Amino acid sequence: MAATGLFQEAGAAALLGVLFHLVVCQIEFELVMFHFMAASVFGALGLLYTVGFLRTAILVTSFNTALLGSIGIYRLLFHRLRKFPGPIGAKITKFHAATLAAKDVQYYKELAKMHAQYGDIVRTGPRELSVLRPAAVPILYGPNSETRKSTWYGQTGNDPKKCSIHMTRDFEQHRVRRRAWDRGFSIKALGTYEPRIKAKADLLVEQLAKSTIKPMDMTKWSMFFSFDVMGDVGFGKDFNNLNSGIEHPAIQGVHSHMTMLGIMSTVPWLLNALGSIPGAAAGYSEFFSFCAGQIREKHKTWNSDKYPQDIVSWLLKAVKENEPSASPSPEALEDDSRVVIIAGRQVHETTATTLAGVLFFLAKHPEKQRKLQQLLDKAMPGGYSQWSYEQVKSVSYIDDFINETLRLRPALLTGGARVTPAKGIQIEETYIPGNTNVVVPVSLIQRDPRWWQRADEFVPERFGEARDEMETAHAPYLPFSLGAYSCPGKNLAQLSLRTSVSAIAQNFNVAFAPGETGEAFENEALDTFTVTLAPLQLVFTPRDASS
Repeated sequence: MAATGLFQEAGAAALLGVLFHLVVCQIEFELVMFHFMAASVFGALGLLYTVGFLRTAILVTSFNTALLGSIGIYRLLFHRLRKFPGPIGAKITKFHAATLAAKDVQYYKELAKMHAQYGDIVRTGPRELSVLRPAAVPILYGPNSETRKSTWYGQTGNDPKKCSIHMTRDFEQHRVRRRAWDRGFSIKALGTYEPRIKAKADLLVEQLAKSTIKPMDMTKWSMFFSFDVMGDVGFGKDFNNLNSGIEHPAIQGVHSHMTMLGIMSTVPWLLNALGSIPGAAAGYSEFFSFCAGQIREKHKTWNSDKYPQDIVSWLLKAVKENEPSASPSPEALEDDSRVVIIAGRQVHETTATTLAGVLFFLAKHPEKQRKLQQLLDKAMPGGYSQWSYEQVKSVSYIDDFINETLRLRPALLTGGARVTPAKGIQIEETYIPGNTNVVVPVSLIQRDPRWWQRADEFVPERFGEARDEMETAHAPYLPFSLGAYSCPGKNLAQLSLRTSVSAIAQNFNVAFAPGETGEAFENEALDTFTVTLAPLQLVFTPRDASS
């Protein structure tokens, strides 16, 4: 009788597991995943206390086995995305993506393999599609898009009053908060940043001049430059990376954990749950403390009569003046301050990776390097002493060089996922149901030979004199994303890149160091939330000495 009763209880637990799944599959379960996990733990402990270990083990196993079985069958046979091709593992769980990401930390390459096998639209998760079609770009990312930020942006929490603007999924709240950011990146604000960025470029030139003929790891030094720029214009602080040649300790902890972040972000709800465990984010503690300390210092020294001199001051100004665009809580303001430095698609990573990429292509294509130098010399015949940003902007080839680097080596390899509206979306002949996460892999679509002529070749002219011939205007290009969620720091990134690239090209001839082929830098980039680059050893010869 006891065995029969236990069997019936196990059956009831299994039935409860199936019924539970049928209820929660209708909602965005990520929003309550942490609560469910906590309730499950407390429920199991309660059972253990009341009915003992054996019965608890049987009931919990029955419930979870039925729940997981129901989820697997539903996702394979009955899910709204069941007709889309993709690996079986991807259809069942996002842990499939995490496994691929952990393999070599190059998920973008695994994604390319899936598209080669399954076509332009691939099911990469239970309710996620990767789309490799230009028609998808304006529908997902354009100014009139009806899609919104996906569940990926819930990885640090889903409370809009505590998260940064980057992780804010509500369209209206994002739109309002964006105004404070836009003021910090306005033309007038950029005018105050320009001489400070030039000073950082001068310091970089000085360091390169000190190491003439000696190899320099420009992956590292490009990062030092971009971090120092963001320290200055972001916080009004000198991170001192360029002077010391050592990474700021607050940033070091972040970089040392980027690999884990790149892998775990493929399962956003798990990253959110793990982050809620005390001590789980210890690796980021110094960085978090640094940002919080900067906010406290800004509060103490705030002068309402002074024109803001950095981005965080613009955010604080909105808070002090109770503007609708202000961060809605102290926690959100601190999270926004972290966004200034590390958020995906924001200024720092784009500047660092693109500057390193530009230097790589300068070394790899000396004929294009000479062309750029000649154009800069023509615009500023007196040399670097006559450098001016207005003259640099007149050399359109420097923008062509930067744009082509961003095409081949975007800072964000996969792209931001969007969730479709309830009515779904139509991409050419394909209908994609509502409440589906959809992403366009930036690194793949910007190299696709169907839309880019000489797709894998470095041809800056495609953005300039050969634009019409190579039909560039019709090719998909979105290194800074598009529409309402586009990178607010795009103009600052362009200012930093034009300044640093022109300064280096005017002063030095750039070449690979002895033994450096650039192959590792070109082929071994890691998909760690933003891209992590391999070392790049270059030598810089003063142009006067080499002429």
